[in-house]
Amino acid sequence: MPIYLREPEPAPGGPDGKGWNRLSLNAHGGTGPQCALRPRRWGALLESQDTRRARWGGFGRCINRGQCDGCPVLQAWRGQCTVVPLNAPRALVRVEPLFAPDTLVTGPSGYRLWVTTGPEDRDFRNRQPWTWEDAARIRGWELGSAYHDEHGEGFWLERTTRVPAQGCVITTRARESFTRHAFRTARCRLALLHCPGECRHDDDLLNAISHACPGPDGANEEQVAVRWTQAEHVTPPPSEHVRFCVEVRPMSLKITAIGGVNVAHTRLTLSGSGWSPERARAAGDALRTHLSPPRPAP
Repeated sequence: MPIYLREPEPAPGGPDGKGWNRLSLNAHGGTGPQCALRPRRWGALLESQDTRRARWGGFGRCINRGQCDGCPVLQAWRGQCTVVPLNAPRALVRVEPLFAPDTLVTGPSGYRLWVTTGPEDRDFRNRQPWTWEDAARIRGWELGSAYHDEHGEGFWLERTTRVPAQGCVITTRARESFTRHAFRTARCRLALLHCPGECRHDDDLLNAISHACPGPDGANEEQVAVRWTQAEHVTPPPSEHVRFCVEVRPMSLKITAIGGVNVAHTRLTLSGSGWSPERARAAGDALRTHLSPPRPAP
């Protein structure tokens, strides 16, 4: 993965091919090589996701004279993952330029990046600001489009199933005949996934279910907010190998995946008042999307 970006060599003949005969205040002379893990704008952050396409000009300076193996920037990129401190499907990161005092014509001396829930979020300065290097170390979120409004610039982040929901703790307990995965928020269990025998899913299913889980306000032992008349709305449509059955009780909602000849191979139980019909359907859709087809009987 190339991360050392050399400064372009100026043309020997100058801009007009006859020699250097102009002085430009916008020249980048003496800037030096840059590091593809130190973006300084949205476009460079996009290039840093695959440094093979990174180009000199939009990144910070190399700080280790091209010795990438022992560079603290590369070590931090490998070992220090940046956590997005929001439980939301997408986040808006606002970019705040910083200017040195008593400057009139120079550009920003640095930047602060603020994670927000969206354009209407104004109460974000109580969160820890990021640097551009922090943004380059995000895992499990995809870089979205750039954003501009009257307050400044920013960019979107889109959450994927490669990362669990912030604040949701997933624990797994395996036995010889089954495996159970518990989902807890604020120490209260919100969901329990029961897999008979060997699990037929990966971590993407667990993360997708955690995305559907309610937050701390809905983490309790009260009745679910789904009525038996809404069971059909909550039931996911059948897939090629699996069909689903939903059972609504006052204190819980159970979604069972049935494959083969009426063989129930996965069961998801939801509890707590935070489970609305929309959240329950999202959890069921996660089962439909990420469950592997049942194995044929020997």
